[in-house]
Amino acid sequence: MDGRTLAEKLNYTGMERAVRKLAIDEKLAPVEQIAVMPELEVCNLVAKDFEMVYAEPENIGLVRRDDLSEYSRLVKVISR
Repeated sequence: MDGRTLAEKLNYTGMERAVRKLAIDEKLAPVEQIAVMPELEVCNLVAKDFEMVYAEPENIGLVRRDDLSEYSRLVKVISR
């Protein structure tokens, strides 16, 4: 996943705020930088450490890249 893919899934203002909060909570960059970054740059920053595992209109699931193998081991997908 790249930042543009994540940015395209942000359907609501609250989702953009949540991505910024995630970047701050995970200390991906100093708060002062994140506060003035455009949405796409914040998404690129998050995409370096996280992988999108699902995206619905109101929810996006992100997993740390370090934990992706464990996530894949635990989740079983059933589709048609």
